[in-house]
Amino acid sequence: MNSNTKSTFKQKMALFASILKHKLSTLIYNKDGFTLQKIMVLLAMINALSQVAFGRIHNEAAYKVSSTVAIFTFINQIALILTAVSLMRLKEKKKYFIFSILLFLITTATMITYIVIMQGDIYYQTALSGGYSYEDAVKIVYAIDDSINFIIFALILTFLEVGLFLAEMIIKRRRSHGLSNQGRD
Repeated sequence: MNSNTKSTFKQKMALFASILKHKLSTLIYNKDGFTLQKIMVLLAMINALSQVAFGRIHNEAAYKVSSTVAIFTFINQIALILTAVSLMRLKEKKKYFIFSILLFLITTATMITYIVIMQGDIYYQTALSGGYSYEDAVKIVYAIDDSINFIIFALILTFLEVGLFLAEMIIKRRRSHGLSNQGRD
């Protein structure tokens, strides 16, 4: 590489870093000030879309054990989508804070209930103890384990969203009381 090529490469990298910095900074800072809403919405959309995408795996697990489990995944997917929509509208009215809290509670309760039901299912327990043929046991155990793993992934993203939501509430409270630009007395 000659010096001209090196300087061009450095300029391109500096331009890329500048663009990346600008794009990432707009996620947490806008004309109103510091906010975590865009990050929350992105996480909520990723969470909702991933659970809808994994719907086939959840349905396969429900088919292997009991069809009522499909109801839990359906409720969870709808609640995750509504959570994302509610988080998008946080700046409009205070009622969206309440909607978001209720939807966080519904999704968390639904996911934990789903995990408990699937872990305690009689077909799953029988498959683990060797009550079925090897092929059937493997199908049941892997379908349920995969479904539970994806729900755990959704739970982790939901806890991240809740953490960002709490941080956003603190930011809004500090801003409304005029403490965002001042230190402690």
